[in-house]
Amino acid sequence: MGILNRAPAPIDADRPAAADFVRVLATWAVGAFHIWQQSWYGGAAPAHWLQAGSVGVDLLVMLSAFCLFLPWANAAVRNQPLPRIRPAEFYRRRALRLLPAYYVSLLFSLVLAVARRGWSKALALDLAAHLALTQQFYRPAYLACQLNGVTWTLTVFALFYLVFPLLAPLCAKWPLPTLAALGLVQLGYTCWLLPQYGSGDYSARFNQLPAFSGVLAVGLAAAWVFAKFAHGGWAQHVLPRAGCTALGLAALIWLDAEMRAQAAAAEYQQFQLINRMPLVLAAAAVLVCFGLGLTLPGVLRRALRWLAALTYSFYLWHQMLTVFLKYDLHLPAWAGDTPPNQLGDAAWMHRADLLYWAAALAVSIAAYYGIEKPAVRRFSKTPQKMCAQKAR
Repeated sequence: MGILNRAPAPIDADRPAAADFVRVLATWAVGAFHIWQQSWYGGAAPAHWLQAGSVGVDLLVMLSAFCLFLPWANAAVRNQPLPRIRPAEFYRRRALRLLPAYYVSLLFSLVLAVARRGWSKALALDLAAHLALTQQFYRPAYLACQLNGVTWTLTVFALFYLVFPLLAPLCAKWPLPTLAALGLVQLGYTCWLLPQYGSGDYSARFNQLPAFSGVLAVGLAAAWVFAKFAHGGWAQHVLPRAGCTALGLAALIWLDAEMRAQAAAAEYQQFQLINRMPLVLAAAAVLVCFGLGLTLPGVLRRALRWLAALTYSFYLWHQMLTVFLKYDLHLPAWAGDTPPNQLGDAAWMHRADLLYWAAALAVSIAAYYGIEKPAVRRFSKTPQKMCAQKAR
C-alpha cells in the first residue's frame, strides 16, 4: 500500500513526454516506409507499419495542432489570460524553425537534380514552388517532383501556420463551434473528392489542407482534454495515473489496428482519406492517455526529447539520402541496371536497410546541431539587437 499511497511525479502540462513519443513514432513510421521502399527489407518493423507508414504524416499534422494550441488550452483551464499572439512574430518564429534546415536540404536536392538531368525550365518552376512552400499547388512539383518529394507536407503546415493566429483565439473562446466547423470542412471536402478517386485530380487533392482540417480539430480538442485533466487533483494519486497509462497502451493497440487496416486496403489512397479520422483519433488517444499517465524516468524523458528534436531533420533528409545512396552511389555496392533487392538478394537488402537508417540518423544529427540549432541562436538574437539599438 505504500507504493499506492505515494504521490507520482507531477504531470508536465506544458510539454508532455507523450508528445515527443508520438512525434518519434510518426516520423519513424514515415522513415520506415520510405527506406523499406528502397531496401525491401522486411525485418525492421511489423509489415503493416512498413506498408502504411506514409500515414504518419497525418499524425504529425494532428500533433502540430496539439502542441501549438496547448498553451492556449492550459491558460483557459487555469483561468489565466490567453496568450497574446502577434501574427508577424508568430510567423517569424515558425519560419525560423522550418526554413533554414529546409532550404539547406533543398539546395542539396537541387544539386542532385541538376547532376542527374541538367537544368531545365521544369526544374526552375519546381524550385520556385518549393522555395515558396507552394509545391502542392503546382502539380508537377507535387506529383512529379524533381527535388525532395517528402516536403509537400510543408505546404500543409505553412497554410496551417498562416491561419493559426486567427484559429487559436476562436478555439479558445468558442471551442465547440470552431472544432465542429473544422470537422465539417473535412467531411464536406471528403464527400466532394471521393467520387473523383482514380483521377489525377484526386491524387493532387487528397492531401490538401481541407482534407486535414478535421485532423487539426482532433489535435486542438486533444489539447483541450489534456489540459482539462492535467490540472486536476486526481493526478496526485498513483492508481488513476496508472489507469491512464493502461488506456494509453489500449489506444496504441487501437492505432496498430488502424495501421493494419490501412496496409491491407486494396485502394490505399481512397481508404486513407476515409480512414483519416479514426487513425488520428487513435493517435490522439495515445497522446492524451500517455500524457496523463505515469511519468517516465528522467533518463528516458531526456532520450525521447533528444530523438524528437532530430525528427524534423530526419524527415527532410531520409528519403532523399536513401535514393542518393542507392542509385547515385550504388551503395551498398551493386552493379548492373537492376538493384539487388529486385533480384531477391536478401543479404543486400539487410545491409542496405542498416546503411540507409545509419546514414539518415547521422545526417539528421549533423543537420540538427550544424544547421537547426545555430540558425535559431543566430536569428533569434536579431530582434533583441534591434530593440537594444532603438533603446540607445
